[in-house]
Amino acid sequence: MAPISLLLLTIAIQALSASGCYETERNALLAFKADLIDPRNRLASWKSQNCCTWKGVVCSNTTGHILKLNLRNSYDNNDFLYYGKRPSALGGKISPSLLLLNHLGHLDLSLNNFSEIRIPEFFGSLKNLRYLNLSEACFSAMVPPQLGNLSKLHYLDLNSFDCDTNIRVDNFLWLAHMSSLHYLDISSVNMSFATNWLQSINMLPSLKYLDLSTTSLLTIPTSLPFINITTLRVLKISSSRINSTLPRWLWNLTSITHLDLSFNEFHGIIPDELSCLKSLNVLFLGSNNFKGMSPKAFSNLCGLNTLDLGGVGFSGEINKWVERLPNCMQKNLQILYFPYNNLRGNLLGWLEYMTSLTEIDLTANLLNGTIPLGVWRLTNLTRLYLQSNSFEGTITEVQLSHLQRLKWLDLAYNSFNMQISHNWIPPFQLKTLHLASCNLGPKFPTWLQGQTQLEELGLSKNGIVDTLPNWLWNMSRSLTYVHISNNQIKGKLPLTLDHVMLLYLNLSSSQLEGPLPALPQILSVLDLSNNFFVGPILNATLLRLQYLLLSNNSFDGNLPFALCESTSLQVLDISNNKLSGEIPSCLGVSQDQLLVLDMMNNTLSGKIPTSLGELRALSILDLSNNRLSGKIPSSLQYCRQLVNLNLGYNNFSRTIPKWIGESLRVLMVLFLRSNGFSGSIPSQITQLGYLRVLDLSHNNLSGCIPQSIGELSWKKGVPTDHMLFFQYGSFDVSAGTAYLVVKGAAREYSKLLYLVESIDLSCNNLYGEIPNEIGDLQALQYLNLSMNHLTGHIPDQIGMMHALESLDVAMNKLSGTIPQSLATLNFLSSLNVSYNNLSGKIPSGYQLQTLDDPSIYIGNPYLCGPPTMQNCSTNETTIIFGKKSHDRFERLGLYISVVLGFVIGFWIFFGTLLLSRSFRNTYFSAIDRTYDRLYVAVALTLIRLRRRCGEM
Repeated sequence: MAPISLLLLTIAIQALSASGCYETERNALLAFKADLIDPRNRLASWKSQNCCTWKGVVCSNTTGHILKLNLRNSYDNNDFLYYGKRPSALGGKISPSLLLLNHLGHLDLSLNNFSEIRIPEFFGSLKNLRYLNLSEACFSAMVPPQLGNLSKLHYLDLNSFDCDTNIRVDNFLWLAHMSSLHYLDISSVNMSFATNWLQSINMLPSLKYLDLSTTSLLTIPTSLPFINITTLRVLKISSSRINSTLPRWLWNLTSITHLDLSFNEFHGIIPDELSCLKSLNVLFLGSNNFKGMSPKAFSNLCGLNTLDLGGVGFSGEINKWVERLPNCMQKNLQILYFPYNNLRGNLLGWLEYMTSLTEIDLTANLLNGTIPLGVWRLTNLTRLYLQSNSFEGTITEVQLSHLQRLKWLDLAYNSFNMQISHNWIPPFQLKTLHLASCNLGPKFPTWLQGQTQLEELGLSKNGIVDTLPNWLWNMSRSLTYVHISNNQIKGKLPLTLDHVMLLYLNLSSSQLEGPLPALPQILSVLDLSNNFFVGPILNATLLRLQYLLLSNNSFDGNLPFALCESTSLQVLDISNNKLSGEIPSCLGVSQDQLLVLDMMNNTLSGKIPTSLGELRALSILDLSNNRLSGKIPSSLQYCRQLVNLNLGYNNFSRTIPKWIGESLRVLMVLFLRSNGFSGSIPSQITQLGYLRVLDLSHNNLSGCIPQSIGELSWKKGVPTDHMLFFQYGSFDVSAGTAYLVVKGAAREYSKLLYLVESIDLSCNNLYGEIPNEIGDLQALQYLNLSMNHLTGHIPDQIGMMHALESLDVAMNKLSGTIPQSLATLNFLSSLNVSYNNLSGKIPSGYQLQTLDDPSIYIGNPYLCGPPTMQNCSTNETTIIFGKKSHDRFERLGLYISVVLGFVIGFWIFFGTLLLSRSFRNTYFSAIDRTYDRLYVAVALTLIRLRRRCGEM
């Protein structure tokens, strides 16, 4: 009877399963759906009675219960928006109705966007769960410890890569209860405050896969009392800034096959104990700070097929390092990454014998020589990266034709000479091709037309003198990166590029012309600088645009309000164009990532909008050489990351704000030259300890030079931790650009601007004396105080300014002698003290002997000695200048001598005229004759002029 009952029960269940799912579970899913946000209607099929046919729902074939719920968001790489915003992602809330799915063993919500909520605590009550995947679902807040109740769980993925939410774990005690766990991925989860995390993970005896990458770990225990995770096969702890030696407990993980410790700060020696990991197949140790490697570290790793030692600081001959790899490894090695070291030598005698290699990366070393013929016979190669070395020689299409499996090729920035005919048909389909500086020109390589899978193309600096072909934009649907700058490529861009899936487009320093086309919505980097483009700049909303560089073209018209909607902008450079109108009042309101705003050399007018004060990350603001007016808005004081503030050559007025010195504490360049600023120089400016360039010249400033100017002594150094000095993508953003007048000539300073020390206060109405404290500026290179009303003497302390290269105090009212201490300045190459009231002997010796141009002393009639023509008296008494009491006596003597000379000379002449009749007659007769001659000359001239006018 029992078999019959079992048969009837099975038939009933199958009938139920065929007609639909359990109503309780169906209603639970509908309640779950009701709380979700589904922008692309991915759950449109959740309508019929049979929920087992719904998308993402998997039921048991025998019981009809729901076993799996797979709502993973499938996406294309180009269907992504930054910071976790995905167009087809589910969001909203997660209903507790899922608790009614008592048989649920598999739950996948990965690649969605639940950024408004934390991981639900009730997930810990889904007792039958064996698989839980929440990767890149962008939950926020703390991971709930209730997950530790899932004792049957085998797979847990909490990876939060590409999410802007802060999901974190501070306590890992709950993890120790998940004894069945095989797979654990908590990469990109914040573990910076986590304690005892390793001890808890060590309690998982079945663990085989562990990923702790990008978790903000700063330290790692170097030892453990015992190792319980001996079954571990994969361990990834990359990109976590761990500063430590390699932990000793690693050498007990004898089952491990994949070890990734890259992008940390591990240091010391790669030890012999590494050879204990005999099962190791993949080893990533790149981007650390190792001092070296033990000769026997790899002795037993015959099964290793992937080795990454890139950027670890190794130096010396590359073949010496390769010799430390056992022969068995060299034969089996498939992937060898050794980039970004200081390795010398060539490829001869070792690389061609690694016949199993599929990928080789030797980027950015000191390697030289030609590519051995044997390398071209490594027919399994899919990746060949030799960029940024000193390789040379000719590369032909015959050599490349051997590499039929090639997918990634980067030979850029060497001294290769590519000899490839235009009708060549490559036997491979590349995904990446970088051939910058490989002498491909003068024609654009037409053989690229058949590369239909190409994703990245870099052909800059190749001497290409040709028209940009239209087929470039249609040859590959996968093309996302195009960098063809610094050639002589002509022509126009197509009317539209919105069909191309470009993320990066750099056509700078070419000869392209015409208007801007319609651009792809996914574009992240656009660099069209140094061309001949015309018309308005793009008036389109590009939400992903991070870098927009359009400088040195002929764009005109007003700035479009669409710029305000590019909320991901980090660098906006539209300098050196013909743009006019006002700066949009919305600029900066929603652009909290903007780092550089450069609009110099246009014809912009109006005021600086107060909205720029919203740019809290702004580091460079350059609005120089426009027609802007008004005052500097006080909202800019909230841009506390400003390093370069350049408002020169405009029509700004009012006083220089005190808050510049009080709020902009990392400011290195303050350039307010050629405006209408008035009032005194605020003493708060001297509080800017990082200031390198101070240019307030050509304004209407008055008052005295602040005595606290010596506090600009630059003792704090360069703020190297400032975000400005990191490299963003391919753009190395430095302190900006400024045109400084140095040694009488305008010079452009850009990438090395933060290394210049200059003060220019010339062409103002400053008065008073030069403060003695100016001698404290021992790093100052250029000092210009000319064309003011400064009085007093040149301070002797100026000789303490050991780095001074240029000193200009011309056209003031300075008096006294030129201090002898000037002669001790070894770097002084430009000096101008003309048109003052200086006196005494010009100092000689040392550096001053090289300044032999007499014009630098002109306008000081009481200066004497070389290089002037005025000789000094041999019995001249040496007077020590520099103290005010001595200076007063010297001036009094000078005044008495002048008065006595005038009185004596007057009475000698007048007395002779009064006492001698013959002298009087002769004197007045000469005056009469001179008058008669002048009268006749003037009369004749008038007669001639009248005749000419009559003839006309």
